[in-house]
Amino acid sequence: MEQNTERIWNLVARKFSGDATAEELAELELLLLQSPQENYSMEILHDLWNSKPELNRQYSENKYKALVLRMQQAGIDEGRFKNKDGLIFDDNYIKAKSSKKWFLWIASFIMIGLAVFFLLSDNEPTGNKKQPAIATKNEVNTKYGSKTTLVLPDGSKVWLNAGSKMTYDKDYGINIREVNLTGEAYFDVTRDPKKPFIIHTSKINIRVLGTAFNVRCYPDEKNTETSLVRGSLEVSLRDREEKFILKPNEKLTVSNEDLKPEMINIAGTKTPAQPKSIIELGHLSVMPQDNSIIETSWINNKLVFRSETFEEVAHKMEKWYAVNLIFKNEKLRSKRFTGVFENETIGQALDALELTTAFMYRINRDSIFIY
Repeated sequence: MEQNTERIWNLVARKFSGDATAEELAELELLLLQSPQENYSMEILHDLWNSKPELNRQYSENKYKALVLRMQQAGIDEGRFKNKDGLIFDDNYIKAKSSKKWFLWIASFIMIGLAVFFLLSDNEPTGNKKQPAIATKNEVNTKYGSKTTLVLPDGSKVWLNAGSKMTYDKDYGINIREVNLTGEAYFDVTRDPKKPFIIHTSKINIRVLGTAFNVRCYPDEKNTETSLVRGSLEVSLRDREEKFILKPNEKLTVSNEDLKPEMINIAGTKTPAQPKSIIELGHLSVMPQDNSIIETSWINNKLVFRSETFEEVAHKMEKWYAVNLIFKNEKLRSKRFTGVFENETIGQALDALELTTAFMYRINRDSIFIY
């Protein structure tokens, strides 16, 4: 590498001085192709060479002699230059154009500096070089108003609802099958007893071998829900030691808001206990019209809610329609609705809700104000 660098700059000097032969120019071109960093330096130097700076030779000599004179006055120089020897103070010379022979000295310093810089960069120990960050995780995101499906390397299928994110390691499936989820997803996991499938959310961890289930864990909602359709799974909470084994058609609901810590008596002193999440074990909800499961109806492009508050319905509609619902009357938040929407627009859905509860709405682009 050092030999190539030295040879390149020798040929560059000959090229700029006009002494390079055709063979040397061809050799220089080949070496520059093999060393892109020197080629970049060559381009910079070429631009400097053709820029024709305004400093002339006599002015540069004046500056050099003035520097030597100051060194002499400080007792550093041995006196090769006499005081004001040959110094020229005519401003016309300062503005005169420089000759290329003098500029070659400047170019030489630049070439040496660039060569040293790139040489040191290339010879830097590998351990000291900053390596580009390599992504170790795959990430799948869905925007509000959209959904997506994917198949993991082990054949497991995932349906990702609006406003959700799932990440998993690049080496997923080699030793363990593990994903992180924010939002909502329906999983149909390929069975593999040797490699359990694990889901991490902000409140719970879910461990399965092979099953189908739904997880809803939006950070802006009150609860995290795990709904089992078939198979079995184990749910453990991050802030509790209990583990729950779900059976088909069961749903575990965990509050995203911790209980206020209770006061416990320790050695005669009342101390707040560790806060714990509210847990409820129930069953899946079924629509009487067609026996469809409400918790998983979204994968069939149906927005379903049953006796839910307007606030809860608003959270679902915001993600479903990619809008922002703003309540101008706080009392409306607690009103309850039941409904099924499939192909309706946001306006049509709100018109249908108006039939059962008195309210008005105004749409302003992506914002909807509820009165």
